[in-house]
Amino acid sequence: MDQPIALATPQPQAPLDANAWVEAAFDELAEGGIDAVRVDPLAKKLGVTRGSFYWHFKDRAALYDAMLRRWRSRATYQVFNRFERDKRNVDSPAMRLAWLLNLPRSSPRATHAAAVELAIRLWARRDEAAAQAVATIDRARLRYCERVLRDASVSQKDACARAYLFYAALNARAFVNADGKYALPEDFVEKLLTP
Repeated sequence: MDQPIALATPQPQAPLDANAWVEAAFDELAEGGIDAVRVDPLAKKLGVTRGSFYWHFKDRAALYDAMLRRWRSRATYQVFNRFERDKRNVDSPAMRLAWLLNLPRSSPRATHAAAVELAIRLWARRDEAAAQAVATIDRARLRYCERVLRDASVSQKDACARAYLFYAALNARAFVNADGKYALPEDFVEKLLTP
């Protein structure tokens, strides 16, 4: 006698949360800029209806606000907190600066984060909320770099100027594809720390 064929029971899909929308929005932002972050294409990508979006966000502006909040947290505070917790691996100021300088190209995830950041910086040129988020992150990162330089006994006056130079180099590493004679010298961090 033939055995009855067991039909596969559809597995319930985990409900889509606001975080999934924000992450999908970051992917679109990295690929096509802020104009690519639209509800219908995101819904299609996530395999849901527009209703799911409106369950989590009042409108597209609310999604943009959530993206900027997440970016501010992820782009600086989470990195620095993780970094400070794990100081045993990077205990000297020189090691901390070298670690930061290598961060933008350290993994595919870091490369994606750099693409998101570039898109946010371009967005900030025409949107006040994005501009404020970028300014907040820039100030926090510059203060952190200044503190690391001060930990290396660099004078207050020199620490501010060198923090700016370091931060400019860090951004260049993230956004400029340079190698050979245009790459940062191996002793760049050491030179920043030299009195």
